[in-house]
Amino acid sequence: MPIICFFGPDGSGKSTLVRALSKRLDRNGFKVRLSWMRGTHTFTSLLARLLSNFNAFKGSNNPYYGITIPRSLKRLWQLLEFASALPIILLKFTLPSMLGSWVVAERYVPDFITWVSLTTNDQRYPESVEARFLLALSSKAHTQIYVTATLVELSKRRRETNPNSLGEQLKIYDGIALAICAQRLDTTNKSINESLEKVLSIQQVKAMEKLTR
Repeated sequence: MPIICFFGPDGSGKSTLVRALSKRLDRNGFKVRLSWMRGTHTFTSLLARLLSNFNAFKGSNNPYYGITIPRSLKRLWQLLEFASALPIILLKFTLPSMLGSWVVAERYVPDFITWVSLTTNDQRYPESVEARFLLALSSKAHTQIYVTATLVELSKRRRETNPNSLGEQLKIYDGIALAICAQRLDTTNKSINESLEKVLSIQQVKAMEKLTR
């Protein structure tokens, strides 16, 4: 599918790259659609807001809503997150790509899986049945680019006071990127122009691969 997927931790440079690439594609006559997905969607978002009113769910695993899902409900919550994400993937990514747009994704399935893994405190979630299904779906994208940087650089950009939590996030992202054979782009010592040229070179290689099949 004509989807160019950028994923990676906050502060890695995804947003800047997405804007730059979208402008380049637009100038070259492509029909471009910008899309992104966060972690908690639709039904689970409303449910998280509701649960934040109860002391039993107060916590810091989900920083946006200030909740922590109890261990006994963790698996149920993961399945709810999965079900809530499916319509988002269909409407914001799959459908526009089928209708002729090049979808440039600032966040996509790998970010969703990382989010669920962190907010349910489950490092093995990427190995779950639904996570593997979503990763197989995301592999249909034209290009998947893992945008990252060193732990020190990300901490500096994000003004992160807890490097341990960021390190845990990077570990999950690294594992997912390896599992789906994503292209890796380290922006630590790269300017936006250098990073963009790297993305364009990846796209050229992908185009050549397609022509030689």
